[in-house]
Amino acid sequence: MAFQNVEYLIVSPGSGAYQDYLALRHAVFCRELKRIPSSAGSTFETDEFDVHSLHIFCRARSTGEALACSRLILPGPKGLNVSARYSLQLVDGVPLDRVGEVGRLTLAPALRRVRGNGLIQPWGAREAGESQGRGGFVGSRRFGALVTLGLYREIFRLMGRYGITHCFAAMEPSLARLYGRLGFPFSPAGPARQDVYPARQPYLIDLQHARAVLAGRNANLYSFMIGGDELALPLGGGGVRVEPALPSAPLFVSLVERVVV
Repeated sequence: MAFQNVEYLIVSPGSGAYQDYLALRHAVFCRELKRIPSSAGSTFETDEFDVHSLHIFCRARSTGEALACSRLILPGPKGLNVSARYSLQLVDGVPLDRVGEVGRLTLAPALRRVRGNGLIQPWGAREAGESQGRGGFVGSRRFGALVTLGLYREIFRLMGRYGITHCFAAMEPSLARLYGRLGFPFSPAGPARQDVYPARQPYLIDLQHARAVLAGRNANLYSFMIGGDELALPLGGGGVRVEPALPSAPLFVSLVERVVV
């Protein structure tokens, strides 16, 4: 199954995996999207918030190929990255020392690339042993969506472990709406910036509320977010099959194409 082929690491400075993680950030945010200026001669992307962040890196078990990444900025003396870029509306009763920030969240370019026929043909199709026909592409959409949801599962785990109750994230409003349809209730936390393209807006997610929404809306996805990698689902005739705990298929391709936070 898909999760047997990938691993999620919490990487630390000085390790080879951390260098691969910074290289993926550079490939996406500096070279591809040109959202962050690239340092002369550097193939890594880093900033002052990395020193008080937790860094999540997803890679292929068999090849070490970089698949996805994210970071959770913890409360610290430098504050949060989002604070300097947006006008934030804080929630009454939420202590600032419990508020973090999700950022640098992305899939590797090959996992998000859309071919001329509108189908995605990422690494996941061949790694998961799927065919390169239409069924393989559909499976790849599932793979990319599953990797993305795995990032959020790791973020939720780290939030709970470090006592973070809320997190900011800046994203396109359309992506926030998509997350809402999946069961991740990101609430607007300030006006959108219109001087960047595409326009991005700050959002806030409440960990306890998010868990409650997921539990009520999608039991499979909730179980995935708090528990195992796969679930046993009933089949006709009394049998079972093992499937990743994912929401409905029509949302997969939208999530894979847009997931950059």
